[in-house]
Amino acid sequence: MNLCELDNQPVVKIQSGDSLAIISPAHGSRLLSWAVSDWDVICWPSNADLDRIPKVRGGDIVIFPFIARTYANGRIGSWIDSSGIQRPAPMHGFAKDSPFRIVEAGEDFVTLRLDANETTATCYPFSFRLEVTYRVDASGLLTTFCVTNRGQEPMPWSAGHHYYFRIPSIERSFWKLSLPCEKWGRQNFADGSISFDAAMSSDMILSDPSLIDRFHSMPDLSRTMLSNPANGKTIVFENRSNHSQDWSCVTTWTEKPDSDFFCIEPWSAFPNAIHNGLGLRTLAPGGTDEISCRIGIQKQPQI
Repeated sequence: MNLCELDNQPVVKIQSGDSLAIISPAHGSRLLSWAVSDWDVICWPSNADLDRIPKVRGGDIVIFPFIARTYANGRIGSWIDSSGIQRPAPMHGFAKDSPFRIVEAGEDFVTLRLDANETTATCYPFSFRLEVTYRVDASGLLTTFCVTNRGQEPMPWSAGHHYYFRIPSIERSFWKLSLPCEKWGRQNFADGSISFDAAMSSDMILSDPSLIDRFHSMPDLSRTMLSNPANGKTIVFENRSNHSQDWSCVTTWTEKPDSDFFCIEPWSAFPNAIHNGLGLRTLAPGGTDEISCRIGIQKQPQI
């Protein structure tokens, strides 16, 4: 592990050979970038403002304990707990905006921790511990979320990724996404409801506008990959968790037609899971659970 500064902010670098990841503990344990040799797999904008990091489109966000948009009584951004109290539910949860501390580190890995505190209690009245471990190898990046319930009541939770892959808009028509799943889904942004249809295909092109904000329900993560025959690059996904259904959804998204990134987002649950129960996990008092996802690269030599 190498502690250094980026734009006057402390960051952590972990490395294995030519595989290098940069993480910001102070900004939600956010992965800023991951590169292997000259391939910037996970992108970070050169003009990013770390003082306004929630607005930056890049890296990978730690999503916890809410995923995407949560609704209560038809209102976005809130949820109702078991005692009937309506509480805030920030988009993608609060972990992404919370400072983490380093608890263990080595040359090729780092573990960062967030504990429940007065700030998190307003949104999430549970005594939790969240540890995020990043580990790089020569061709991959493994992320593990470890969640502990330190309280006396069952604790609902969900977690996920928001990988920003560096794929310029002009290249989207060359990239094929293979993503076998059971169903396709979408959320109604007016009331938070989710509807599903049959998955029509396992193979898609990133330039297809229907991929935006699509949920891929019960994906086969081991057969999920992004590939570009034109440049010989492939990005593969691996479920390193104990169960095949630990990642119940993969969401596909980009912001604008000319954005220089495309997001493939493995989630443990669906949006509004605290109310609809889709993929929601619950930890017994004193219990610990973890889920892991690895992304890796393959590159064919160009002739």
